[in-house]
Amino acid sequence: MGDIEEIYSNLLDIAVQELSACLTDDTLNFVFITDLHHRKGGNMLRSATMIQQVASLLPLDFIVCGGDISINGPKSEVIAAQKEIVEALAASDAPLLMVKGNHDDNSIYDYELHSGSAANVVYPDESRGITLAPVQGKAKFNRNHPSGLYYYMDFPDKKTRVIVLDCTDIPYTHTDNGTLTYNGQWDYAFSNSQMNWLADEALALVGKAGWRVLLASHIAITQDGIFGADHSVRNGSALWGIVKAFREGNCFSSEGGEGDFTYQVAADFSEQGKGTVLSCLFGHVHHDQIVFRDEIPMVSSLNACTHKEFADSPEREEGTGSEAAFDIMAVDFEQSRIKAYRVGAGQHRMIDY
Repeated sequence: MGDIEEIYSNLLDIAVQELSACLTDDTLNFVFITDLHHRKGGNMLRSATMIQQVASLLPLDFIVCGGDISINGPKSEVIAAQKEIVEALAASDAPLLMVKGNHDDNSIYDYELHSGSAANVVYPDESRGITLAPVQGKAKFNRNHPSGLYYYMDFPDKKTRVIVLDCTDIPYTHTDNGTLTYNGQWDYAFSNSQMNWLADEALALVGKAGWRVLLASHIAITQDGIFGADHSVRNGSALWGIVKAFREGNCFSSEGGEGDFTYQVAADFSEQGKGTVLSCLFGHVHHDQIVFRDEIPMVSSLNACTHKEFADSPEREEGTGSEAAFDIMAVDFEQSRIKAYRVGAGQHRMIDY
């Protein structure tokens, strides 16, 4: 086994050699890494360092981290791990766009402890301070819901809007005994506020001819045909209806849901015409897959953490190149194609949109 620094250096050299010709000023270039499940001082720092180096050698527009950024445990340990990995990923000049994962509120820890409290929960205001500091002043949030962990960021040179969704957009209320009413670990939902923001603001591209959108969520918006799916996302079908209407340049309206998750939404994209959705990126399932829904590619990537999830998953071994897994992606607008170059475990992919 070679020295790990030498292994990473070789991986970097090969990636730069392979990608220098296809990552240009005319392509949309970014890193997608997800499901790091980082422990303070752990080996995901090596992946973060390599991403910094990629950003210094290739023309990256941004970095997307798809959520589940840390281990679960005592709140102080979780926050320390989250702060460490976010700081490491944000160290380059490329903007870091963080997505909230279902593990990131740490609600599973009190639940499994049967603690009778929510003392170890990382609340949205805390998550916002930890994970979204890199995009403050650059991203656009929902002004009517300032604690929301969903937002968009424009890249005018590439005529692209990146929209980050929160698929655990739940009310952080408490039961009479002090536990959470809903746990982000298992309670997946898009709120009425988020859906209306998406319809009225995030996907509003009137006057932006030729612009496209790239969406990112931790969990797939809808679960149909998704390998590794566990629980459906409340109101996911309705949110997908908004995305589909944007792509087709028509209208959509729906109302429904139950209790805290009732919604009423209407979208009209007829004035701006048909839109382009480059992809809907997601993580969560620890598996590489491309699933087309309404001709939109839903793309998941292998977990970055060194863990083999399924029998047919790639082998992973700490201290080797397979300990890492993330994608360097280049969107070729002329070819309507995304080149996903895998660093570490897994395979390269080509995605048409």
